[in-house]
Amino acid sequence: MKLMRMCFSALLLISLLAFPASATEGPYKNLGPQVQYVNVIRGEAGMDQYGRPLYYALLQGEPAKLVVIDLQSKQVVDMETLEGATAAWSIEVDSNRQVWIGSTPNEQLYRYNPETRELSDLGKASAPRGSNTTIWDLTYDTKNNRIFGVTSYGGTVFTYSDDDGFDSLGVVMNGRRYARSVEYDEEQNTLYVGLGSPAALIKWNLNTNEKTDILPEDFKSAASVYDLDLSGGKVYAKMENKSALLVLNQETDMLEHVLPADSRGVSPAWNNQTVFYSSKGKLFEFNPADGSSRETNGSVASSSAVSLDILNVNGQPQVVGLAGNAGRFYQYNLLDNRSSTSSLKLPAQPVEIYNVGKGVNGNIYSSGFISGRLGIYNPRTETTQMFEGLGQVEDMTSLKEKMFFGVYPNGLVYEYDTQQAWNAGSNPKKIMDLGASGQDRPNALAADEGKNRLYAGTVPKRGEKAGMFLVYDGGSQSVAHEETLPDDQSASSMTFNQAANTLYLGTSAYDGSGNLSPKSAKLYAIDTNSSSFAKREIELPGGYAIKISALKMTNDGRLWGIVDNKLLVYDPEKGMPSLYPITPNQIEGMYRNESLVIHPSGDLYGTFQGMLFKVDTKTLEITCYSEGNVFHLAGDQEGNLYFNKRSNLWKINPNDLTAEHVYNPKELKIPNISTEDSPFPVARVYSRQSLLMYKKEGNSMVPVKEVPKGAFYRVYGTYKSYYHVGNGYYFYNEPHRISTYIGRVFTLGEAEMLKPDGSFHRMIKPDEEIRVYNYDNEKYDVGNGYTIMKNSDVTYKVGIANLKADSMMFRYGSVIPEMKIYDGEEYVVYNIDGNKLDIGNGFYLEFNKGTMEFTKN
Repeated sequence: MKLMRMCFSALLLISLLAFPASATEGPYKNLGPQVQYVNVIRGEAGMDQYGRPLYYALLQGEPAKLVVIDLQSKQVVDMETLEGATAAWSIEVDSNRQVWIGSTPNEQLYRYNPETRELSDLGKASAPRGSNTTIWDLTYDTKNNRIFGVTSYGGTVFTYSDDDGFDSLGVVMNGRRYARSVEYDEEQNTLYVGLGSPAALIKWNLNTNEKTDILPEDFKSAASVYDLDLSGGKVYAKMENKSALLVLNQETDMLEHVLPADSRGVSPAWNNQTVFYSSKGKLFEFNPADGSSRETNGSVASSSAVSLDILNVNGQPQVVGLAGNAGRFYQYNLLDNRSSTSSLKLPAQPVEIYNVGKGVNGNIYSSGFISGRLGIYNPRTETTQMFEGLGQVEDMTSLKEKMFFGVYPNGLVYEYDTQQAWNAGSNPKKIMDLGASGQDRPNALAADEGKNRLYAGTVPKRGEKAGMFLVYDGGSQSVAHEETLPDDQSASSMTFNQAANTLYLGTSAYDGSGNLSPKSAKLYAIDTNSSSFAKREIELPGGYAIKISALKMTNDGRLWGIVDNKLLVYDPEKGMPSLYPITPNQIEGMYRNESLVIHPSGDLYGTFQGMLFKVDTKTLEITCYSEGNVFHLAGDQEGNLYFNKRSNLWKINPNDLTAEHVYNPKELKIPNISTEDSPFPVARVYSRQSLLMYKKEGNSMVPVKEVPKGAFYRVYGTYKSYYHVGNGYYFYNEPHRISTYIGRVFTLGEAEMLKPDGSFHRMIKPDEEIRVYNYDNEKYDVGNGYTIMKNSDVTYKVGIANLKADSMMFRYGSVIPEMKIYDGEEYVVYNIDGNKLDIGNGFYLEFNKGTMEFTKN
């Protein structure tokens, strides 16, 4: 990705970091930020009301910042905090000089007024629980005073105006989760949207709602259309991961030129004609009238132009912008053809920690998000040193006195000799470069000390289908084996059993574009004595799995892991793996956030979606802790644990964790139903996916078998987070795998079913029975937010009582039987109260297993 091309110096380390004194919160000690950096993600030039040229720079940080710079004096005149954001990828200055900003990971839209120097947080662009995390690009509609924005991971377009607020135009193209760039043609009321992965360029006529992919076929294999510009009847489309800038005719949609550009698009037109772009550190001028391109005297400091704007500085028209992301700024005077570069005086920001790992001698390594810097914390001296020249570390491991880092982007692997001084460019040295093979993230590494090998697994680039498995031989210092992973999947975790010469590799069902394979994530055992590194798949119970996100070996030969939201325990001597629930929540995100650490006590500690948990490896009891935002766990040699919470590194002594720190989830409740075990079924569960059935043994739940999806099961009560489905068997409550309904409604006439927003959906007919999942005093919840209002025409029932022998009917309020009822009769049951079956009109039956049978509807 071009945006990641930082300007690194070749110097050693930055220095000992001077951070605020650490703070303690119970057993949790905050060690402070570990990485600081000036990383200017995007920027754009503008003017204030007096015509003073300004530059708006977006700084990555915790939190992200907007910095306003006077381009004449090069002084910072304002700095605003983008609360909740760690970075901002999009910026647009409109015709009214207002500055619009789109952020990540909160998908917030901000607006800055340079006249009042006020920043407004306009809110999240999509629904509060939507899947979008990032606003990638913005463009302004001056006629209607609205901003357009594009997002991922939903691949949607939104608009915002002061009059109407946010409005969604929906998904641009099915199967494309990344909407990366956008431009708007006001005259034609047409949007141009660049998508990935793979790439598409959608011309969207908002008058007719017609969408056309105008990207030439030769470029549809690219990861995305990364940048878009409209100028002089041309569409300029920059391809991601390619030095290719397409020039298309806006009227005919035909490709006219391909420019060898590495800049973020092109500048506005100079004299209504030519535009500027960068290539290999130089500034070029393109004339669309005759298709000519010429190199200018402009320089972008051996980098690429992250922004290109034209405005008057000190009375002279100039092309200005960012040269790379490290704060270098270029200016090219259009009158005298002179060029200059300078460093903007931008404050270094604490950067979100992306990954944490244990290094040689128990040091704790913290890699910054995108920044390319690495903090190394020494637990003995309680000091941190920061180094540069690496990249975003996806995974790390140690082998003897060396550290190995898997680095994003372009699938790089580095070897760092800890006995030698850090020297960016030579130590660490690059030992793998997998970008040309379509790989982006080496996020699974394991070391083999006996054979002096490094094993690596990767995630491919966007637009690519499959990751790779590789073996690096330390003796020959070369890759000894490489292969593509099957089933369009990626590597997600890895651990090595030295005693058995077996490498365990876990996969993710995601490909590089975020598309899920139809086949479940896999667990492989790889024979490292085999010249072909023969793989054997270990079949996992529980049906379709998205990701095996962490793997560890304990000294007793057992393999431990995290499979979606469950703990994996596998003893190769005993065969079939077992899965034990950690939390009801489904795993989220494409990339690995989960981790496992073996503690000197023999227990395992892990993280799942920001939650810390402990596993007693003897009893298999799982204890979850209430502290949130715990990610990327690592341990030192003294048994302390470390994790990152945004930009800060935290330390825990597990011995200090007590019962008050334990998270105790609420007992599972079935709506409007007593959850104590009943002699008859009180609800039904439907298996939306394959489920594991558990048997209660003492205080533990032991998995006993797998049951298929698409089946119904009677529920007799609950225990903790489990449904009791009879005969001592239980299902764990996983809302993404299971749905529970308590009854049905029917009507003698017709009744309205309402949509989640309360509008009319359809009429239900007299012969229909609709499942009910919950109800209150006004309405019945019939699933997915749809409701049916309570009224005299709508009847709710929970089941049928069939008499197997003569019995008695009772009236509520009396203990004396009202009348005798007979074998073979059938009664609709409208509610259940303990042992009483409510059959309507004030009457009930006392349930007796010998005389009647209750059938849950």
